[in-house]
Amino acid sequence: MVARHKVCKAGRVGYPKRLETHPCCVEETRLKTKLAVSAAAALAAFVVWVAQAAVAATPQASLAPAAAAAASPNGSWTTYHRDNAHTGYDSTQPTAAGATTGWVSPTLDGNVYGEPLVYNGVVYVSTLQNTVYALNQSTGAVIWSNNLGAPQTSGWQCGNINPTGILGTGVIDTAASRIYVAPFLTQYTAYFLFGLDLATGNKLLQTNISPAGFDWRIQQERGALALSKDGSHVYVPFGGRIGDCGAYHAWVVGAPTNGLAPDELFEGPSTGAGSWAAGGVVVDDSTGHVFFSTGNAIPCSGSVFSDSVIETNATLGGLSNFQPLDWQAHWCAPDFDLGSASPVLISPSLMFMSGKYGQGFLLNPAALGGTGGQLFPTGTPYVGADVCVGNHSDATFGSFAYAAPRVYLECEGHGLVSLTVNTASPSFSLCDSSCAAAGTWQAGGSATFGPPIIAGGVAWAVDINGSGLYGFNAADGTQVYHSAAFGVTHFSTPSEAGGQIFISSDRVVRSFNMVAGCSTMSASAQPPSPSTAGTKVVVTGSASGAGSGCPNPRYEFWLLPPGGTWALAQAYSPTAAYSWDTTGLAPGTYRFSVWARDASSGNSYDSFSAFDYAVSTTNCTAMTASAAPPTSAEVGSGVTVTGSATGCPNPQYEFWLLPPGGSWSLVRGYAASANYSWATGGRMPGTWRFSVWARDAGSPGTGGTAPYTYDSFSAFDYTLTTCSTMTATPAPPTSASIGTPVTVTGSAGGCTAPLYQFWLLPPGGTWSLVQTYSTNATYNWSTTGRAAGVYRFSVWARDTSSPGIAGSAPYTYDTFSAFNYTLTTAPCTGMSASAAPATTASRGTQVIVTGTASGCPNSQYEFWLKSP
Repeated sequence: MVARHKVCKAGRVGYPKRLETHPCCVEETRLKTKLAVSAAAALAAFVVWVAQAAVAATPQASLAPAAAAAASPNGSWTTYHRDNAHTGYDSTQPTAAGATTGWVSPTLDGNVYGEPLVYNGVVYVSTLQNTVYALNQSTGAVIWSNNLGAPQTSGWQCGNINPTGILGTGVIDTAASRIYVAPFLTQYTAYFLFGLDLATGNKLLQTNISPAGFDWRIQQERGALALSKDGSHVYVPFGGRIGDCGAYHAWVVGAPTNGLAPDELFEGPSTGAGSWAAGGVVVDDSTGHVFFSTGNAIPCSGSVFSDSVIETNATLGGLSNFQPLDWQAHWCAPDFDLGSASPVLISPSLMFMSGKYGQGFLLNPAALGGTGGQLFPTGTPYVGADVCVGNHSDATFGSFAYAAPRVYLECEGHGLVSLTVNTASPSFSLCDSSCAAAGTWQAGGSATFGPPIIAGGVAWAVDINGSGLYGFNAADGTQVYHSAAFGVTHFSTPSEAGGQIFISSDRVVRSFNMVAGCSTMSASAQPPSPSTAGTKVVVTGSASGAGSGCPNPRYEFWLLPPGGTWALAQAYSPTAAYSWDTTGLAPGTYRFSVWARDASSGNSYDSFSAFDYAVSTTNCTAMTASAAPPTSAEVGSGVTVTGSATGCPNPQYEFWLLPPGGSWSLVRGYAASANYSWATGGRMPGTWRFSVWARDAGSPGTGGTAPYTYDSFSAFDYTLTTCSTMTATPAPPTSASIGTPVTVTGSAGGCTAPLYQFWLLPPGGTWSLVQTYSTNATYNWSTTGRAAGVYRFSVWARDTSSPGIAGSAPYTYDTFSAFNYTLTTAPCTGMSASAAPATTASRGTQVIVTGTASGCPNSQYEFWLKSP
């Protein structure tokens, strides 16, 4: 049977006019020679294929014990990056808050390079020793294993994979209940396609797929296999080995699933330009068309399909391609393959692609456009679109992931990058050296990840340098998970099914269990919108998660005022309610956003609920104010000032006070209480003025100047009184002889708690304070020793609460009374003296001399003595 290897005609629609890009016009002699013998050569080649297929039934299955635990179906991941478009996206999972460590499989017989596949409760992986394993999805136990034959361990001209067994990711045909893998069998020094029964591992198909002219010593199968849209063929890509030894080519073989020899073939027309990306072959489910990428040709000049995305029909014919405008200078010549990764199909009309040079493209899969045929970036003038932090050397490998509106790619040494894709007007946000463009995020620091996948709202990727599995919020790049360290191979990419993540980790498979976050969120307000300003509004959130998710919800409340910006109203806490005080708020529509996440979540939020709330205002239209007691009170009395506003449902009151001869001061700010208790102690007697302001709790005020505003006000005068009269009297009155005790008494009127202070002015002297303020109204004056003359008393009084209305501090008074007082003298008119004993006494005898004066009421005596 002749292979359906389609060759284009010159001028074929869809090819550029540049002759060096025409596969029919370059290396013309070589191509014509091939075509001249193609029928015979192809027939001979397929005879060999059939013959080899016939003898290739020798490898035997090695099945696990029949007692292995039954598998429990839980999701599926049946091809590389989950679907034929290679989006790597599972939209069925609830929001994940992180992950926990699951099972680790028994040690396998060799390293696993391919992505684990999952179907019907079983995880399938293949090793470099050519053994296919079926593991229980729930436990990791081996259900069955089948070694398909010995791998190659030597003989290649270059490369770094030893042994060479099954390197690429297989594909599961769910309709036929088969898994297809492509091992290299040393017995035949050829690649084979095997189809194994999913349930038992028994061989159902075995076909030699090494085409004529294929040299295994310089060629290698690394890319993921793909199943044709109709399930009739398996596509197997081939490229060169590391080191670029020999005149290798790109090959894609289409092998029938009915067991016949391959009948579909693509062979790259130029040396090099292999199809080696780990992502392998992409299939458009809408058309059945096949897409794959190629690396750099050797040499670049005159080559065809170097650094390209190639499109074929389902039979690998009808070729078209895309190639960067600068493919030769920036991609091919420095060995910066576009084909280091396979494309991701965003839709039947949009595809994303990038490669080692670190610039990206949006393509139309239905019209790839040849050289410079991209939709984005624009071709004239052409400016490359950086996608990997400005890195233009070995920037990205493997494949990409897409979950609208974002594409995700690993960037060597720069972590994970996500770009926002505009599908309506094809473009994407950039990631230049700053990687700070709107719509772009970068996470993971300087790590080098394998290709990412998206599940549960998280981008999952494995650090190929061994630091473990990472999870980043798919929307903003916030890290939500990081496992313990473990080893993996280059280009390692996870798979996911039923909320479990599976990773090929050298000679074991590791599982992780996604922790479901708070996937459902509702929020409400009580009272419901609208309400008037001043109303206390309680906003409540309620979060839940699928299954056992969201066991410990945490809530955060955000508020957007009219014409303003979002502000955090209440940070994350277990409290599901936020009390919103609308007092003083401007009328308008406010917006709440209530975020929720589980306590174990590393997300900014797992889910949120937002709603509008309208606030209105009603102004206070009238105001009265009164005092108790009314009009006046003594200093020190308690005075209550009361306001009463009308026309507003939630009035608030503010009190201002003007002292005699002073200026206005705010004595109490706005509050719901209509009363102000005025303590008059120490206040200046006189006329004071009150102004009581009112405004509704929701009103910004209709009068005044911010922040001192009001809707209405009422003002009145109030008089503080104190000691107003004063009398002072001495006893004895008016005068007394020197030595006579004199009592001075004050009596104040007009005050309930007077204090008294006494001053004295002696004849020809100055005033002196003789008794400071106290409640004692009496001063006892001792006149003994005083000079005769007119003295003046001044008795001051002030109320206990009064600072005094006259005088100079600290000598102040409310009132006083002053009077003169005369001290007089009275001479002694007679005098007698006697001794005891009388006249004489012996030496040593005590003698008492006594004087007696007459005519003076307060006689004093002085004694003189003359010696012999």
